[in-house]
Amino acid sequence: MTETTFDQPEPERHFDPERWESIGISSAEGERWWTHRVEPGDALSWRRAGVSEPIDAVRWKIAGVNPSTVREWVYAEIDAREAVVWAELGFNSARARVHKRAGRTAVQAHGHDRGGGLKGGSSSSVSSVMSSGFAGPGAPLAGPGAPPAGPHRLMQALGARHMGRRHLLHSYMSRQWFDDEAIAWATHGIDASDALAWKELGLTPVEAERQQAQGLGAMQTAKAWWRAGIPVDEVADWIGAGLTPEEAAGQRAKGVTGERAAVLRSLRKDKPAD
Repeated sequence: MTETTFDQPEPERHFDPERWESIGISSAEGERWWTHRVEPGDALSWRRAGVSEPIDAVRWKIAGVNPSTVREWVYAEIDAREAVVWAELGFNSARARVHKRAGRTAVQAHGHDRGGGLKGGSSSSVSSVMSSGFAGPGAPLAGPGAPPAGPHRLMQALGARHMGRRHLLHSYMSRQWFDDEAIAWATHGIDASDALAWKELGLTPVEAERQQAQGLGAMQTAKAWWRAGIPVDEVADWIGAGLTPEEAAGQRAKGVTGERAAVLRSLRKDKPAD
């Protein structure tokens, strides 16, 4: 079985009802949050933000959303799973809301904003983009002393590890995609077209890198999980938890839910690729 399993014993934990009752959360309710490894203070913040289900809080955390910003995404009628894709494509909640109400998915919105990529791969085209410093949709403004946004920054981030892979750099050049999110994918050795496909599955750069290290592409991965009978909205959580399609199917047959996979994914989220 893969590195993260549901059969390994977890470190011993003890539920302390007094900690929860002291902040106005009943013992029974507190235990629900505790089971999902949400601390009392965080649970209180999520509840005040209108998130009543612990698993939803876990999924928002995976999406990079916190209690102070979750209402902005809810107002945009975007749930936690969708928010992962929007945020990783560089959209904040306000811009995502505009596109969502226009009927666009995150990837469609990304294409709409960038207005198509560079045509061809000539050096003059690349030089033009480099001179402009265009950072693609959703790029944060560079602060004082920060490297200029654009391909210079992307190339600097890639460094010696990936600069020999010209197709990798060109895949981002051709899409004029140079923001922080692009850098995150590129530095994991994932070209831009693959990054878009992995994000449609809901994976992060680290998770996608793990899949590619096993020789798997996004479409191949999607087909394998669908054939295993895993609901599409659970696929990213099972992958993030470190299971294969067959292992996930076996765990679901034992009654293990996708919610449990999401919890393990959250715990594994910041671990570097194997």
